[in-house]
Parts: sequence; structure tokens; C-alpha cells
Amino acid sequence: MNRVSRTIGDVSLDVHEAGSGPTLLFLHGEDGLQWSGPVLAELAEHFSVVAPHHPGWGGSTRPEYIGEVRDLALVYAEFLEQLGEPVLVAGCSFGGWVAAELAILRPPALAALALIAPTGVKFGRRDERDFADIWIAGFDELPGIWYGDPAAAPDLSALSDEDYLALAIAQEATARYCWKPYMHNPTLRYWLRRVPVPSMVIAGDRDRFALRPDYAKEYAALIGPQGAELRVLPDAGHRVEEERPAQVAQCVAELAETALGGVRAMERAGRP
Repeated sequence: MNRVSRTIGDVSLDVHEAGSGPTLLFLHGEDGLQWSGPVLAELAEHFSVVAPHHPGWGGSTRPEYIGEVRDLALVYAEFLEQLGEPVLVAGCSFGGWVAAELAILRPPALAALALIAPTGVKFGRRDERDFADIWIAGFDELPGIWYGDPAAAPDLSALSDEDYLALAIAQEATARYCWKPYMHNPTLRYWLRRVPVPSMVIAGDRDRFALRPDYAKEYAALIGPQGAELRVLPDAGHRVEEERPAQVAQCVAELAETALGGVRAMERAGRP
């Protein structure tokens, strides 16, 4: 995987690139790109994958004024403008939240939207939790919260010092954007109707981080004028892209076929 730096305004993005085909912007979850290698490799079989670290993660810089998720979405809206071609956007967990915020901005280059176990929307009452609290959970509880099979969780004791530092930086960045309100934007749910492109929500059937049993279904129903397609993958938890990378990539490829087929048909007909 090639690693490059891209400049967006006064943000320097640390970007991983791989594959060939239609461009796909991959927006990572809470842990950065630490364990995204398998799903990126699967996606690279279908797409030219562009996977940046968000500002505050990895080697990407974060100016002082970037402190909310919508700020990240604005960075990526400008990023899509630079790419200048129809782009599929796929986001995992926190990255799904960023992708949803990006989609409601309606950037012209956005061709399709895949939200993989997304966060960002709260359905419950003020005194109800929609998500497990990862900062009060015991260290031994986290694998069972994030993964359908706790044995699928990475062995943190095997990390190098450099990788452990990267994980600590990722946890700090997650707290910055997600601490309060916890894991959601109170107004996002009302704007998801603005999403103008073919969309899909992909989730695992053993997601124990999202506490509402039908969270993914409820989320999908908000997207666009008619709702997004919902794919629920068996025997996978919230980190569905880590547990089922090939299946996730296949779902995204099927979405792309629908979305880009429509774009190409309009181009052949001479429509904008």
C-alpha cells in the first residue's frame, strides 16, 4: 500500500492508497487504520482505495479550529473536490458518522455511500444509552463489546511500542470528537434525508456496541428520500469490517455497480 501526503487547506492528510478501478474514499473508525489492512486489501480488488487518517489520527495534522465531526466532513468535502470524479465513500463506525455528515453536504463528486456499523445518530431518550460506554467498561469487557466473537479482537500485548502509541493517540482523538454528546450529533438524524445518492448500511448481527437491537435498521430508514439498503452480516459484531472483510467489500462492490452504472448511463445520455 502506497503512503502519500495530501494537503487540504491547512490540513496535511496522511493517506494510504491501493488498488485500481473506481475511486473509493475509506473513512476509518475509532482505532484509525491500525486493523484495517484486511478490509482495505479486499476493497482494493474492486477499487482505487484512498484511505486517509482523520486529522488527529496517524500522521494527519489537526489545526485548532477542527474540533467537531462536521469539521472533518468539510475537510473531506474539499478532498472530494480535488479528486474531481465520482467517488464512493465508505465509513466504518466513527468513520461512518463522518461519512454521513459528508453526504448531507451533498458534494457533487459523491457517487454512493456505504455506512459500515455507523455511529452519529441517537434514537433513545435523553436518559437512555444508544451505545456502550467504552470509557467506563472494563478492559476485559471491550472485546465482547466491539466484536461478535471476542476471540477476534487483536492481541494488544503483541503491539510494538510504535503501534501502541498510535492506538493511544487514536483513543485521545476519539474522545475529542465523541465525548460529549457521546457518539452522536443531536441534529444529524434530521438531515440524513438530504443524502442524494444510492446508499447502504452494513452491520453485524452481534453488534453489542450499538445497544438498540434495530439501530442499523433505524439508521438506514433515515437516509435519503426512501431509506438506504440494509445488509446484516451473520456472526459479526460492531467491528464487522475486521471480522468479515471480504463480505463487506462485496457489499460495497454491489452498491458501486448500482451507483456507477447509473452515473455512466447519464454520461452516455449527455446529462450532468
